Amino acid sequence: MSLYDTLLTMHIAGGFTALFTSFIALATKSMNIAHKWHVYSGRIYFWGMVIVFVTAIPMTMIKINIFLFLIAIFSFYSAFVGWRLAKNRRGTPALIDWFSAGLMGITAVGMILYGGYLLTQSNSNGITILIFGVIGALLSSSDLQINRADGVKGKERIALHLSRMLGATIATVTAFLVTNFSVEPAFILWLAPAILITPIIAWWNRRILGGHKVSAIQITS
Repeated sequence: MSLYDTLLTMHIAGGFTALFTSFIALATKSMNIAHKWHVYSGRIYFWGMVIVFVTAIPMTMIKINIFLFLIAIFSFYSAFVGWRLAKNRRGTPALIDWFSAGLMGITAVGMILYGGYLLTQSNSNGITILIFGVIGALLSSSDLQINRADGVKGKERIALHLSRMLGATIATVTAFLVTNFSVEPAFILWLAPAILITPIIAWWNRRILGGHKVSAIQITS
């Protein structure tokens, strides 16, 4: 088995693990089922996303794929920030938080530029990466502002944690759809999960910030 095939096998395994546990984490939190199951499934989900990320990067270098390289960074960023928000209950930003937000900002610029290039080549994937690039830029800018304000705490931290984890879930569902289904134009499948899940994120934020009781979330490494 070639190196690429080995990485692909690990990538798929990590992706399916992340997809499955994301629904468990979402269900246990929304239905207030035993908090430990939310923590356990969330922890497994995050490490599944780590596997997806660390295999995707070399795969896109072995078989050059700038589009998927940029998407891999964008997808993992949301999961990483969600994990940091769960792990760092004090909310005080560390150097890694500044670094990751800055890297996302640089990546977002690359996504926007590459999206524009693809559109000049009549490639519909340019729409996808252009939109994700704008979203990435907004996320990076928001996180840098949060860091400058010495982090986020209390229910705001929990709301942001859930938002980022759901954002990462969008990436997981998207990967599943584009791998197993084909629709033209291609950007429909790439954007559909974001269109469907984003209202859930908004609803959940309003619910938590409006005073709905939630237990403290913490993930230990």
